Amino acid sequence: MADYFGFRVQYVMNITDVDDKIILRGRQQYLLQRYKSTRPSDLSTTLQALSYHLSKNLQYSDPNAAPVKLVSTLPKTYHDILSRDSQSDTEAKTKMHIKTALAAAGALKNVGAGGKPTNVDDIALDEILMPYLDHEEGKSVDAKDHSIFTGLTQRYEERFTKDMRDLNVLDPDQLIRVSESVPQIVEFVEGIERNGFAYQTSKGVYFDVEAFEKADNYYARLEPWNRNDAALQADGEGAITGKESKGDPEKRSQADFALWKLSKPGEPSWPSPWGEGRPGWHIECSAMASEKLGNKIDIHSGGVDLAFPHHDNELAQSEAYWVDKAHKQQHQWVNYFLHMGHLSISGAKMSKSLKNFTTIRDALTRGVWTSRQLRIVLLLGSWKDSVEITDELKQESVAWEGRVNEFFIKVRNSLESAKVHLDLDEQWNKDPLALAIMSTDAHSLSPQKEKYPDPLEVSFQQAKEKVHNALADSFHTRIVMSSILELITKWYSAGSNVQPLVSHRIARWITAIVNMFGLNGTARPTDVSLGWSGLDVSENARPALVAISSLRDEIRGKAKNEGDLTLADIHDAVATSKQQSSVLRPDQPFADVMEFFQTSLESIVDEAGLQLRVLRIADEIRDKALFDRDIDLEDQDGNKPALIKPLTKEKREERKAKEERELQKAKAKRQREAEAAQRKDQGRLKPSDMFKVGAYLDQFREWDAAGLPTKDKEGNELAKSRTKKLKKEWEAQTKKHAAWLKEQGT
Repeated sequence: MADYFGFRVQYVMNITDVDDKIILRGRQQYLLQRYKSTRPSDLSTTLQALSYHLSKNLQYSDPNAAPVKLVSTLPKTYHDILSRDSQSDTEAKTKMHIKTALAAAGALKNVGAGGKPTNVDDIALDEILMPYLDHEEGKSVDAKDHSIFTGLTQRYEERFTKDMRDLNVLDPDQLIRVSESVPQIVEFVEGIERNGFAYQTSKGVYFDVEAFEKADNYYARLEPWNRNDAALQADGEGAITGKESKGDPEKRSQADFALWKLSKPGEPSWPSPWGEGRPGWHIECSAMASEKLGNKIDIHSGGVDLAFPHHDNELAQSEAYWVDKAHKQQHQWVNYFLHMGHLSISGAKMSKSLKNFTTIRDALTRGVWTSRQLRIVLLLGSWKDSVEITDELKQESVAWEGRVNEFFIKVRNSLESAKVHLDLDEQWNKDPLALAIMSTDAHSLSPQKEKYPDPLEVSFQQAKEKVHNALADSFHTRIVMSSILELITKWYSAGSNVQPLVSHRIARWITAIVNMFGLNGTARPTDVSLGWSGLDVSENARPALVAISSLRDEIRGKAKNEGDLTLADIHDAVATSKQQSSVLRPDQPFADVMEFFQTSLESIVDEAGLQLRVLRIADEIRDKALFDRDIDLEDQDGNKPALIKPLTKEKREERKAKEERELQKAKAKRQREAEAAQRKDQGRLKPSDMFKVGAYLDQFREWDAAGLPTKDKEGNELAKSRTKKLKKEWEAQTKKHAAWLKEQGT
């Protein structure tokens, strides 16, 4: 919105650091720490916690069953849910509860001396202890100590901020927190009450949906079909008070929702005209956003699951606050909502409460993803659709990145090798995206052959038009991503006919797009550099690598042409190389590879097999000496110089997989050869002798003329069934022996 369309954006982000889930979790963690400091090996409490977990969450389980029994019975009882990969959120939550119970039961099944669990500090026990302790002791917490609750969110806010910056997400212009905005929230509720759209009960203050609609306003505009969904309404009222609110006899309508909740023991509270309490979930967003942005918001964002009741309730209470009663004029608080799709795993929404998530930190630190690849995955989808993380999607992300990466390297290399001075116009250097926004009329972007006689230039103009239309169509980034690849493919197809100025403009424009999409660190679209980070080796290493590559290009080029290479050529090339690389310090990166390369070439003292030996040395420098130190030297067709690039993780993994395949192939070959040798050795034995040696030694007393046993070692006649079996073996050996005799030429 800012970089391409030129809007002045003020982005406000709110941190919900006081709501029912946070209150509950913060209190649970506080009680757990208090429990561990006073009675860390209380087996009785832990068993009661397991029973509480089962009775509350798993209705088909036996809450009184011994842990050792649960380990075997629970998987059978819930086999259907555990065996399904794709599940609804409800099934995923049940699966989570099963796994929690199994982990706790597994930790408790082996009881040590004195009746204490041997692993009492197992984290699995924490998961069942926290809800139980809260159920038993939650009301005893001093809720005036707000740090019990806000301390939890402070830790996660710090993590969140770091994660966003690691993913190159821009910081918001303003960050606001509920715990720091309670007076403003109280004032906002008072305003709604003054306007006649709120009423007080013994439990707090509720929004009056009926009064709101009687004043010619509309409720549940975003998802009217969910207006009477009791489950969503209860969820909107919060994890702690949802059930109580549903059964509150003082509520005028089931659709009414809490603006202010009077706090009970164990819940944090602030002063208000209605008594000590805390904000409802929805009111916090309305009050804080209104304080920062006033009575009109252009764009309000959030997950698609927040549309009803959260955002519908926000709309109602905000418009009830800002309504112009004097002129009986309705008020529209938000112009547009952006409801984002969810990330999912195996069909279930990725959720912290479901414990089916991978953290950004884990994904980045374990090297599974880079921040660029994660952003590419999301850009390959749509902001409003769900994205399921799959191996195929990861591969598509890696392939897109690799294709663009190669393009940047080859354009830069071609411009550098051509030593072309590009005198570009000032407007282009300042903002390469500006040329793609000539008019709101898309037809003005249509290419004209008279204006752009170069076919590649025509393709470039078409790509810019396609990208413009895609971004204007609800930020359709997938079309943008595919358009970039299409343009790169056409650039490759043009081959040597590409004009340097056109190459530079295309690369510069693609650079601006990827910068705008946050794929290049903190770089902005107006930066005049070409390409993105990771294309270049370090400046300290480059001199030696250029020298190595130049020497290798020279001698390899002659070696590929049979008869062109002589010993004198090699000695001259090495001498020139030594003279050019004399400025390298011995401790400079890759100076040792340069020395090894030169010494290897100097060791050749005769013409025998000269071309092949030189090519082998050149391959060893590329595939071993440089590859093992994360340098990718890519040979090009014709007489073009090799490209010097940092080695990508994907190429390293590709080489590792190739080596593993070759190892398996060699292993299979050795096994086949061993089996063939064994079969050959077996064929050496005469059929007439086979039942007199080896495993059959001393098993028989008499044989017939062909060598088939007739009596066992006690002198008893052999049974017909055994004789039949032995004869089959004899016939098989007869064939093997005949084949062996044939191989011997006998």
